[in-house]
Amino acid sequence: MEPHEKREVILDFLRKCVNYADKSIERKISRGAESHEVENWKSYREFTAFSLSELESGKLDDWLVKEESEPIPHGSISVAKGFKSLELDHLSHVERRGLLARHVGPSPVFLVGTVSAEGVRNLAPMSSIGVLSNTPPLICMSLSSDRHGRARDTLSNVMGIEEGARVSIHSLEANIQNANDVEIAAKPVASEISEWDLVSGKLIDTEFGDLLSTSVATIHAKVVDVRELPEQSKAKLVIMRAVSITTPDQTGDVFTSKLVQVEDNVLSGCASKLDWKHELDW
Repeated sequence: MEPHEKREVILDFLRKCVNYADKSIERKISRGAESHEVENWKSYREFTAFSLSELESGKLDDWLVKEESEPIPHGSISVAKGFKSLELDHLSHVERRGLLARHVGPSPVFLVGTVSAEGVRNLAPMSSIGVLSNTPPLICMSLSSDRHGRARDTLSNVMGIEEGARVSIHSLEANIQNANDVEIAAKPVASEISEWDLVSGKLIDTEFGDLLSTSVATIHAKVVDVRELPEQSKAKLVIMRAVSITTPDQTGDVFTSKLVQVEDNVLSGCASKLDWKHELDW
């Protein structure tokens, strides 16, 4: 890519960042957010706008010329050179959660939609979702109660519907906007408030169920079983039958980097298909 092409790509990105910051500031002010939150966004917006003006002026054109440098070595690591073991029972809940997220991941992060018995739509971020069976198409999700044993909203909604609760599982593209939406949906709100009104995506009503406008794929599923987990776990295993998958109506080979949880409190994008890959011969 030529320097002037790089410049236009970066300028477009920075303009989008400034525009998104303006909307975020407006949204936070309208919701009565804490003053320090608004000020943080204003600082981010000011710095980004300054960077944009510097790049537009041509002062940073030298930065766009790639300098020859030594390739960065990609090291290899394994237990063959030494190892240590940690007994999970000896760790705190937070330490255990962090280790499991790091070494059983990265896991895709979804926004999961359910509806309460009173008709309030809920959105909550989930990474504990997996495929149990392809035929029939069964997927599972682990839903927990809080430390006081009170069921979280998603679990309450699933348990509160007598016949097969409907669940919408929204997969997200890896970008800051969606990461912010995950953070927004993770924060506790009153049960009568819908997270759908707080995130940037909009509700689209389809014949199969709710669709989040910012999703890159949505699985609509029906709950078929809820099971207790052993060893006095506060979580329950929700088993669902996938009914449909909704994706963008696009043609061609479009690769989308999906939002994943790489550590306990870190979100990022999955590896690009431009990285190395190995195809399995099934």
